[in-house]
Amino acid sequence: MDIRAHLLTEHSKAVTDSIVHCIRENPDKLDELMVCFFDQNLRICQRAAWSVGILGEKNPEMMYPYLPEMINYLQNPTHDAIIRNTVRTWQSMKIPEEYQGEIFEICFRYIIQPKFPAAVRAFSMTVCAKIAKEIPELKEELILAISDQLEFGSSGIINRGNKMIKELSR
Repeated sequence: MDIRAHLLTEHSKAVTDSIVHCIRENPDKLDELMVCFFDQNLRICQRAAWSVGILGEKNPEMMYPYLPEMINYLQNPTHDAIIRNTVRTWQSMKIPEEYQGEIFEICFRYIIQPKFPAAVRAFSMTVCAKIAKEIPELKEELILAISDQLEFGSSGIINRGNKMIKELSR
């Protein structure tokens, strides 16, 4: 399968699922998908992001080699789908110690800035909470930041925020 050509056919669950299936069967095709994910073409990166998000949730171990590039790409992402699916992937990963600081900072920024979509902010709460469990001195600051989001947050933010605060308070 030519992943780039397949992504250009249409933006659909069927295309996304077929790409995910292809990569699970042929892991060497992941590089091809990731080239599309990091592409500057909005249509290509947006469509690739959906497949990356699914793979990252179900097979997070596949994404470890791409962590440095994902972190770097979030400095200037081409589409919101890149942010959403990168952070979705990080939720399912055990973040390696050498990346915990950078990833915590990125996700913390997403939590405290209401301009980001609710999904990005909710996923970021989970990522930060996972890191804070390993670095307890981050818990207080994170609990305060999440608490600040509850008053005017969407139902998703409120639900995830309350769960994370409860988890972090244990």
